[in-house]
Amino acid sequence: MLELKNITINLKKDDRCIIKEFSFTLKSGDKAVIIGEEGNGKSTLLKFIYDKKLMDGYCDYTGNIITNSKLAYLPQMMNEKYYPITLMQYFEETEYYKHASVLSQLGLSIDFITSEQKLETLSGGEKVKVQLAKLLMDEPDILLLDEPTNDLDIDTLTWLEAFISKSRLPILFISHDEILIE
Repeated sequence: MLELKNITINLKKDDRCIIKEFSFTLKSGDKAVIIGEEGNGKSTLLKFIYDKKLMDGYCDYTGNIITNSKLAYLPQMMNEKYYPITLMQYFEETEYYKHASVLSQLGLSIDFITSEQKLETLSGGEKVKVQLAKLLMDEPDILLLDEPTNDLDIDTLTWLEAFISKSRLPILFISHDEILIE
């Protein structure tokens, strides 16, 4: 379970309030989508929920997050710090051999994720799939997904729609994809 109580977030650069006294609860099996115009705090809210340190330097905040769950966060863009490393290095701390079905469903193979290919050479869709595979292999209790459909091919998009719909995991996501929102 994830509970947010009276969350207020202000941008430091212009002292603009982007979220005010927001409270929310996400329970087992719940799915919730955040929609809205660009620049109004959707991604910032997910970062805040996942790790307040991701907001250091650009936001002030008040309120409480209550959870004892293992959170997994898929950002809109892969962090560039991973670009110079290989797929093998990226997955080295996962038990990928136990998750062949996850890889298969995402159109990835064990040969691919144990290769020496650098993450910077992956397409946008491959970066999303690789990150998603790693998150799912870590067996989280709650998924936070920031525009997960960006750059995905049709097969992976179809899989993601079904996954979100059928999963017992609580999932909070940002999307502009009308089919995913339904």
